[in-house]
Amino acid sequence: MKTILSLFALVLLCSQAVSFAHTHIGGGWEDQNPQEFMKDSHNQEIFDNAKQQFITQASQANKISSTQLTVQDIKRVSTQVAAGLNIQFSVDLVDTNGKVYDVGFVVWSQPWMHSLELTQYTIN
Repeated sequence: MKTILSLFALVLLCSQAVSFAHTHIGGGWEDQNPQEFMKDSHNQEIFDNAKQQFITQASQANKISSTQLTVQDIKRVSTQVAAGLNIQFSVDLVDTNGKVYDVGFVVWSQPWMHSLELTQYTIN
């Protein structure tokens, strides 16, 4: 009976460790509340920098017609731990003529290295 209880306890402990690792160490994307996420000044700074990198890259590739884009809506924010933090934004950006761009971009941040890099973007 002791062996069965010990085995059960070991299985339970292992399943808890796997669950913790999945949610706290990395791998999967975790949805964030966009309004709450953007209340943090550091997150706002990351977003502004990533948006500027997107505008620079997309305008150089002739994917957007204006470099003056303002945020109409931040629809979705997801994060992923990966030797730093990947942050995925889904936003609507508006140019000076009123054209709305449905944009997604991912930025990789390593605050301790003062590193922030736009790793991908899409325009739908």
